[in-house]
Amino acid sequence: MITLIILTVLTGIGIYLITKSWDYEVLGTIMTTIFGSWLIMHTICILTVSYGYEMFVVKREAFEKTLNDSRKNGNDFETAAIVKEVAEWNVKLAEYKYDNTTLYFDQFIDDRIDTLEPIE
Repeated sequence: MITLIILTVLTGIGIYLITKSWDYEVLGTIMTTIFGSWLIMHTICILTVSYGYEMFVVKREAFEKTLNDSRKNGNDFETAAIVKEVAEWNVKLAEYKYDNTTLYFDQFIDDRIDTLEPIE
């Protein structure tokens, strides 16, 4: 969110320089172009974060249902294949949680990811 605010302010300053000052018109144009482009890309990325999280939760629910069904039916081969996919999902969850706490641009990972628990 801080990055979004900073990019908005810098784009606004660039627009202000274009409209109010003849001496800094070129600087304002450059600022508006660069920071405006970053602002648009950043906004698009933020909007896709929620979709990615929802897909991740849907996959979790599907894994849990399939795993529970295979445990009830007692098919060892199917359970082993599902457990492998669940393990990969749990690894991806751990990576997302780590990235959400350490990356500089952590806003590209939905904060709700921290509430998810590994599948057992």
